[in-house]
Parts: sequence; C-alpha cells; structure tokens
Amino acid sequence: MDKVKEKTSISIITSALNEEECLPELFKRLEVVAASEPKYLFSVIITDNGSSDKTWNFLVDYKKSKGMLPIKAIRMSRTFPFDAALTCGLDHCDTDIAVIMASDLQDPPEEIPRMLRLFEEGYEQVVARVKSRNNVPLIRRFLTSIFYKLAYRLTSGVIMDSVSDFRLTSRDVYCAIRSLRESHRFNRAFGSWVGFETASIEISRPARFGGKSKWLGTGIGRVIGKSFSSILAFSTAPLSFIALVGYSASLLAFFSTVVMAISWFAFGVPFAGFGTIVGTVLLGFSIILLFLGVVAQYLALIYEEVKQRPHYIIKKTLS
Repeated sequence: MDKVKEKTSISIITSALNEEECLPELFKRLEVVAASEPKYLFSVIITDNGSSDKTWNFLVDYKKSKGMLPIKAIRMSRTFPFDAALTCGLDHCDTDIAVIMASDLQDPPEEIPRMLRLFEEGYEQVVARVKSRNNVPLIRRFLTSIFYKLAYRLTSGVIMDSVSDFRLTSRDVYCAIRSLRESHRFNRAFGSWVGFETASIEISRPARFGGKSKWLGTGIGRVIGKSFSSILAFSTAPLSFIALVGYSASLLAFFSTVVMAISWFAFGVPFAGFGTIVGTVLLGFSIILLFLGVVAQYLALIYEEVKQRPHYIIKKTLS
C-alpha cells in the first residue's frame, strides 16, 4: 500500500458521443500505456455526452469487469458541447495530473509518455500541436489554418497555432482552468490564458478508429460561426477595429467635404458622378451592416453569459 501511495495519480479525462466502436480500443491502449508507466497511478473520467448507441453499456460492463483502469463514468442528460463535457470531467477530477483527450483515438494515447517526460522536467502543462491532418478534407484544413492564424493575431497569442485539446496538466493548471466559469467554453484557449510553464509536442492526427466524425458531420456554416464566437470570446480587437475605421471614416468625410466645398465654389456642382455616389452609399451601408453583425456577435455572447445556465446537467454517475 505504501508504494501505491507514493505514485503520482493521473486522470484521463475524455468525452464520448456514440463511440461504442472506439471505446474498447481506447481502453485497451490506455491499459498498455498505464502498464508502461509503473510510477504513475492511472484512472479514467469519461462523460457519456448523450449517446444513443451502446456507449453507456460498455462503460457499465467495463466497470463491472473490474478492468485494469479505475473508471468514473458520468452520463449527461442530453448532448452538450464538447468543451462542456470536458469541463464536467475536470470538475470531477482530484488527481495530481489530468490528461485531456478525445475518445475517438485521434489523440493517440501512445503520446502520453512523451508528455510525462516533459512533466518530469518541470513543465506544468504539455500541449499537443497538430502538424498534419491528412485525413481531413482540404476545405476543412484550409478553414482550420485560417482560424488559427486569425485567432493567434486577434487574441495576442492566447490561442496558439494548431494547438489541440489533447494536453497534460498539473493540478494547479487544471484547477485554474476549471475556475473559469464563463458560458462560452473553449478549453484549449483557457489552458493558454491561465499561463504556467508550458511545453508542446507535435503529433500527426490519425483517422478515427471507428464511427463517424461529429466535427466533419457539422455544417461549414455552423463551424465558421462557432470559430468566430471562440475568437470573439477572447478578443476585443474587432471592436477596436470598428472604432478605428469609424474615426478614420469620419476624418476622411470631413476633409472630403472641405475639398468638395472648395471645388463647388470654384468650378460649380457637376451632375456627373451619380454612379459613383450610389456605389459609395451602397458600400457604406454594407460596411455598417458588417460592423453591426460583429457587435451582434458580442451581444449574443453577453446574452449567453448573463443567463448563467449550468454548463451541463448530469443524469447519473458510475464511480
């Protein structure tokens, strides 16, 4: 018993939505990793995020079979956002280390030892950066690249380039992350925002082991909308840009009025230029509508925040 107490405890935190095909392989590979790291005491915290298949049945059977890994399974009342499901796992974590990962094996469990070596060097957080997504359609890869470039610039580096949710965190780090209770959950940005000594590893994201991708099954319009909301939740730069454009346009309008007034007095008022005027008016209205759209996004975030609804609702817990 003394040897067990001396071990550093690790919780693998993940979420499953209709992952009955992936979970047996996930637990099999996690058991191999746990066996290769005798200095650490592994356990699993997994949320069944409203699955309609046999995901929950597998978790119940694994618990009954007394598998190698201690498990706490949490069943949600419905399907909540992925980040909310991970937040639920973090809320139930009480170990020395938390490893946050996806359950579809696109976050390879075999990378956990690499993270542990960096943790042993003194880093309190080790994040995985995805260097290749060859199994993702070209248009999605392009949009992902654009998102990270915009996010990095607009958030002053808070959202790091190509960083994923797959990460290892110390107790101090994951406690700091879960202390952030804002309604719009974006855990990978929270991990960067809280700070602490952070290292990164590069991984190649493999194809799903089984089942269908929820992300690829989501419409591009919805993905783009969620991406913008994630950026706006961590940046006021668009509002500053709107104000800057407004000031610049006002100055330009003032000087243009002065120049045109002088021209009218000197040369008269020509009738030519009607098309230019119409074009300018239409462009101005388009810009105004665009800016109103950005402001509306911020209002939507504020609206969600002030409701103060819980991030998730638990139906039952198996521990």
